Amino acid sequence: MKEVLQNPDYDIFIDDSLKYLNDFLENKKDHYSKYYILVDENTHTTCIPKLLSNVSLLQNAEILEIDAGEENKNLIIANGLWEALLENNANRKTLIINLGGGLVSDLGGFVASTFKRGIPFINVPTTLLAQTDAAIGSKTAVNLGHAKNQIGTFAHPEAIFISIDFISSLPERDKNSAFGEILKYALIADEKLWEILKNQELDEITDYEMIVTECAKIKNDIVTQDPKEKGIRKILNFGHTVGHAFESFSMNPHNRQLYHGEAIALGMIVEMYISSKILNFNNSLREEIQQYILDNFRIFSIEEKDFPQLIDFMRKDKKNTDSNISFVLISEIGKAHINQNIDEGLILEALKYYSEL
Repeated sequence: MKEVLQNPDYDIFIDDSLKYLNDFLENKKDHYSKYYILVDENTHTTCIPKLLSNVSLLQNAEILEIDAGEENKNLIIANGLWEALLENNANRKTLIINLGGGLVSDLGGFVASTFKRGIPFINVPTTLLAQTDAAIGSKTAVNLGHAKNQIGTFAHPEAIFISIDFISSLPERDKNSAFGEILKYALIADEKLWEILKNQELDEITDYEMIVTECAKIKNDIVTQDPKEKGIRKILNFGHTVGHAFESFSMNPHNRQLYHGEAIALGMIVEMYISSKILNFNNSLREEIQQYILDNFRIFSIEEKDFPQLIDFMRKDKKNTDSNISFVLISEIGKAHINQNIDEGLILEALKYYSEL
């Protein structure tokens, strides 16, 4: 399987063997003075061997390793990477290859886009979530405390190289988490994808090539129209106003930590409830999708005493303007509506509904 998705600023290559990456570097070897590969502790073990065995030019690349986990996507870790690049005399022709999930592509892209006012980088996403979402779209970011993605840049990679083979090495929870974002794509843009998802258990799904390619096409089409998230690109944030609040809240050491896709799936329960109240999203369909989420994602328990902190996280969401909390809502599958400013009373009602499930 081979696929090339074109973007005005970079291409997305999808294959099994990373041959596209090998050919890309061979053709551009005069463009780069040195190679760095950014990994976390997991991809260092599971993914570096495949990369090095398929891409000969990277045999002598320097490897930069960070600890795994969303809590490491911060300015302290970024500063450590900047210092490592500086100490090793990295320059504007140095290429960083981000080999990993969303943590690695977000952080690595941010470090590359700011070091010496910008050095080139490539994304090689290794998780299903990163291949369908996080590594595509030219957003880079780090968290500020527990607030998600508050510091970042828009910066284009040189290219994105997706190898479906990496998915086989993923733990089940990592794989399943990705279906939170995959479900989001179905609900905002692709009813046929929803029909496929609802008729299969997650552990029965094997056609990752189709799913990755379809989601990558949807996201690439949207971000090509709106690279700086001024309009239509905002629909990609369905589930994220509440989902990011859940994810940030879960970073408290006293709580069970959510994976990103899990948080988005659960956030969509709340946001579909609000959609039904504001845009008359069909209640029987809402309940069908909600049951799909509950069947596949473990509920994250919240209580009324947690609502003020969750609202506070929502107020820090980067989509907001003025003092409003802004949502993306859906009126039907394939019809998403941006810039929906919602009264706090209805948000609290929706959180209460969720807390009683």
